[in-house]
Amino acid sequence: MKCGVLSSHRNRCAVRTRAVQKFLGLRPLIGAQHFFFNQSKGFPCLRKTPQSTVPHCLGKTKGRSHPSVAPAALQRLRDFFRPFNQKFYRMVGRDFGWS
Repeated sequence: MKCGVLSSHRNRCAVRTRAVQKFLGLRPLIGAQHFFFNQSKGFPCLRKTPQSTVPHCLGKTKGRSHPSVAPAALQRLRDFFRPFNQKFYRMVGRDFGWS
């Protein structure tokens, strides 16, 4: 889930988290008040409760650069996974556009 790094993106984290909770049929538990921007890490982190002083931040690999992958390799992967993705879309009633 991509949330962004600016404080204005805190709400984006909350909106996306709320959408995931709804998709999974969970009671909405995590909101904007649970997110904060960690200056030293450079990305949003999460508090277990809004009052918590102990943050949960992702590990050192968060935010690293993605490797360059040849377009032909990406197309081959898309072609291979397409039938599995389509079956998944039918199962959950939603197309995630992973093509």
